[in-house]
Amino acid sequence: MSKVKKALSVIGTVLTALIFLAAVAVMINIFVCRSQNRPVSFFGVSFAVVLSESMEPEIMKGDLIVFKECDYSEVSVGDNIVFVAGSGFGSLEGRNIVHSVYQITEDGIITKGKNEATNPLPDKDLVTADNLLGICTYNSAALGAIFSFMSSYGIFIIIALIAVPFIIYQIVKIVRLAKNKEE
Repeated sequence: MSKVKKALSVIGTVLTALIFLAAVAVMINIFVCRSQNRPVSFFGVSFAVVLSESMEPEIMKGDLIVFKECDYSEVSVGDNIVFVAGSGFGSLEGRNIVHSVYQITEDGIITKGKNEATNPLPDKDLVTADNLLGICTYNSAALGAIFSFMSSYGIFIIIALIAVPFIIYQIVKIVRLAKNKEE
């Protein structure tokens, strides 16, 4: 085998290993975050799909929101923040909510949904440093549809589509090496 083919073979093997390790790391991160009931986060940035109309028309049901971890002191009136709902949210207690900062008090942050029909009054529970998850930095309806699919089974399909060709390539390579040794 020529030096170029050997070099390409080594590069292919290294790339295969790196892609495989990255896919495993992503899957582990997803499983760990979900088991701890935390949003999936990559380098302090998390993604979620909005499940209600409470922030319409600014953020629509089904939109993908991107939010970044932040210090409690960084939050300002008018920011859209993500937080873990308390008992004042009834059946949504413990779920992640995105609402706008209505007022900041000494006791905590008062939030409110933008949709006046579903949220005519500010929320009953205060957001504190303990239940603040982050500040919204972006939202998209198109990415929301894709992310909804991905959060179900899409990530496994994509990983399979990336990993399977590399696995097949490695099997073919092993078979060829075995045949060459027999000759």
